Amino acid sequence: MVSEKGQVVIPKEIRDKIGLSRGTVLRVWTEGKRIVLEPLSEPPKEVFVMAGSEVTRRILGEAKATSDKIVKLLRDLGVKVG
Repeated sequence: MVSEKGQVVIPKEIRDKIGLSRGTVLRVWTEGKRIVLEPLSEPPKEVFVMAGSEVTRRILGEAKATSDKIVKLLRDLGVKVG
């Protein structure tokens, strides 16, 4: 049965048979009306992109600024951080 969120439970017997465990990354595709799930040992190459230092420097700077703002907000709210 498919849940409201589109989730499906793979029976334990099948998980054990093919070595699936929590956190296993699956490649998913369709063949006609069939859904195929294949365990991956490493992330698929298509999830990676080439990014130069100009792009990564900006993204890392934004992440740090956001992190600093979150830490300040938590401290202002009285939450002990770090």
